[in-house]
Amino acid sequence: MKTLKIILFFVLAISFSCKEEKPKPTLQENNPTASVKHYICANNCENSGSDVAGACPVCKNTYTHNTAFHNQDFMKNGPLNVPTNIEAPAANAPAAPSPAQNAKGIYHYTCTKGCYGGSGTATQCANCGTDLAHNQTYHN
Repeated sequence: MKTLKIILFFVLAISFSCKEEKPKPTLQENNPTASVKHYICANNCENSGSDVAGACPVCKNTYTHNTAFHNQDFMKNGPLNVPTNIEAPAANAPAAPSPAQNAKGIYHYTCTKGCYGGSGTATQCANCGTDLAHNQTYHN
């Protein structure tokens, strides 16, 4: 009877000690708590992406803006809190300039050559110097 208890003890000890812990995934598309990068590589290189504009360390291409970053922020924080007691502007007051990007991260004026970025006014592209064109999707 004593040997049966010893054998049972060793069997249990071995079975618990041999459990292998699987590594946890770091980033999955279906994981709502995963961090979405603001700028991503167009080639979807592994371990690339950043919270600031730059270049992919793997393929050296310039990062592109990831609109899903703003969607994640919207889903987490909800719509912007807009005050309801705003006074109407005076009749002769100039209209306030629109922001460079809307809530979806779309620029009001963009480069016709497809350079990254844009502006809130019709100026020139910071990358190539071409005049920026009005982007109608900014208003949608």
